[in-house]
Amino acid sequence: MMKNTRTRLAAALLGIALIASPAPADWGRIELVGAEIFGVDQAHSSIGFTIGFLGVTKVRGAFRSYAAAILFDEKEPTRSSATVVIDAGSIDTGLEGRDKDLKGPAFFDVEKYPKIVFTSRSIARTGPDRYAVRGTLEIRGVAREIEIPMTQTVPRMADSAWGNMRVGGEGAVRIKRTDFGILGGDFWGKKALSDEVEIEIAILGNRFNFDRFGFDSRGKPSIGAPLAEALEAGGAATAVARYRELKEKSPDGYNFGADQVSIVANRALQHRRLPEALALFELAASESPKEATLHDRVGEVNAALGNRQAALAAYRKALEIAPQNPEALEMVRRLEK
Repeated sequence: MMKNTRTRLAAALLGIALIASPAPADWGRIELVGAEIFGVDQAHSSIGFTIGFLGVTKVRGAFRSYAAAILFDEKEPTRSSATVVIDAGSIDTGLEGRDKDLKGPAFFDVEKYPKIVFTSRSIARTGPDRYAVRGTLEIRGVAREIEIPMTQTVPRMADSAWGNMRVGGEGAVRIKRTDFGILGGDFWGKKALSDEVEIEIAILGNRFNFDRFGFDSRGKPSIGAPLAEALEAGGAATAVARYRELKEKSPDGYNFGADQVSIVANRALQHRRLPEALALFELAASESPKEATLHDRVGEVNAALGNRQAALAAYRKALEIAPQNPEALEMVRRLEK
């Protein structure tokens, strides 16, 4: 019991030390691609649309489920890029029957085409904090080039509550639904709905501050605490050996979840301790090989270390597990350039 207390105390002191010593300002930057990878904060983002109805009113809706990978270069935003993957079946116009029709063959045909994908091709500056984002939008298997005027509304900054790194923007674009094969049938397509659809986008990118993450033991002591202690005492090799020793000797004594290992790994990454982060992410990926996000992290750290081929291999592994994983899609196309 005394040993467990000492372990928890050491981990707590380690967490305090990390919080007291802020991570470098460029902690997320991937040197090989000159940018920083952001996910999307869905709770504070939106992808909505408006379409004319019967010539007298409008129908408004949104897609509730989506994921994005934003590669943001704060030094030169025009070198940024993004991939957005939307779950077409998450369409929500506030009317269940209408949403059912929209998911059907006459509209999005979500059984056959479950995803909508946008991939940026170029970003051009058009004014202060204003950009034209050009890329490919694919709906129902039909890909068209579009241009989205965007305004950067949030510069790269740490938020005041958790210290999460943020960046954000808003924009809107008009498309023709018939260009993407969304015909709507004889009545809805020709008589009721306008062809033009306005898409409104508000995206808040997020990169978590893992110094503020605690270990979730879920009824057992977390492996994260002794792992962090071993990392500080003897480096990555000592930490990995400690993990394997405890798992062999006390398989039911700890929560050995990959998420617990990942907290320690992400803290190391955040503080630019890249070789240590790589060893721990590789450990987590070996323990949970079907978790695509772990292979993403292995890829990110390898890219930050300049290991292009190893990074590509890790991201391609992530795509084998989750073929429309936006981070892996975005990083593979950037690394292959």
